[in-house]
Amino acid sequence: MSDSLPYLTSDMPGIGGEIRQRLEDFLVEEQPLYRPSGEGEHLYLMIEKRGIGTPEMVDIVAEHFGVRRSSVSTAGMKDALAITRQVVSVHVPGKKLEDYPMLRDERVQVLWADHHINKLRTGHLLGNRFSIRIRGVSMTDAPRAMKVLRELEKRGLPNYFGPQRFGAKNDNHFVGRSLLLGELRRRMPTQKRKLMLNALQSAIFNEVLAKRVQAGTMDALFAGDIAFKHDNGSVFAVDDVLADADETRARLKEHEISPSGPMWGGKMMRAEGDIDKAELAALAVADLTPEDFVDSKQAGLVPGVRRPLRVSVTDTDIEGGIDDHGSYVRIAFDLPAGAYATTVLREIMKND
Repeated sequence: MSDSLPYLTSDMPGIGGEIRQRLEDFLVEEQPLYRPSGEGEHLYLMIEKRGIGTPEMVDIVAEHFGVRRSSVSTAGMKDALAITRQVVSVHVPGKKLEDYPMLRDERVQVLWADHHINKLRTGHLLGNRFSIRIRGVSMTDAPRAMKVLRELEKRGLPNYFGPQRFGAKNDNHFVGRSLLLGELRRRMPTQKRKLMLNALQSAIFNEVLAKRVQAGTMDALFAGDIAFKHDNGSVFAVDDVLADADETRARLKEHEISPSGPMWGGKMMRAEGDIDKAELAALAVADLTPEDFVDSKQAGLVPGVRRPLRVSVTDTDIEGGIDDHGSYVRIAFDLPAGAYATTVLREIMKND
């Protein structure tokens, strides 16, 4: 499984630079999937956190409301070295917002709060808005960065899993493989086991996507592909007729549909023909077969899904500037849930 992933914009020079020099340089705001209804036993909070990760923020919220950690839910994990805004739900049956004092912590601020009938669940968000300053560059580098960003808007962003998926030691996927094959027998919480197995799926997906990026086919559909519909997440098989249809090309151009790659599991929809062979070849790089995901005792934790090979980068903005800490290029964009801002940045900076 390769650590080096090809760029979609390899023919465009990067601007270099560094990120996360200051908390204020990396801003992330969740775009909620829905607004709370105003009633119910779950308290929804839009929280701005500074310089801490989501798990630490959850601990702070649980302690403030006097509930177990399991009573606090988020739609996703957010960076620690950043200022982020995300929705949190707290299960407080029989309680109202006014029953609690204001949360006072310099790292955590509540921007709004309301009640809702359901618990917030993982993935319940439309996407994220990013505003990121790249330091160590000239403000005049903005046009070069814009050229890359425009290409990503046109063709889509390679939907690679970012390095954070694989852990600080870049070995989560190796641990996941050992778990899948029953070679690792130490006790591990279910959630952590699932995380490691997901990292294995992610590494194999990246391998498939890297080959499509190299071949220039990340945004094309062929017979045997499984197409992904971006409006609802459903998938469908592509045959010769669909692959050659003008309507298919138009939907690809408008980013309504995209080819998908495997997040391997026993219930995953398989591609066919040459596409299936390529996906099996990526699986073989990890010395695995589809049967390993069916026969494993961990199979229930990774049923398998299809993931789009690309996602849309939208509502983009870019500017060069200078402040008290030096020159910078600021880039702003929206990404759907599950996509990584670091993938946008690596295309623009090309520091690999």
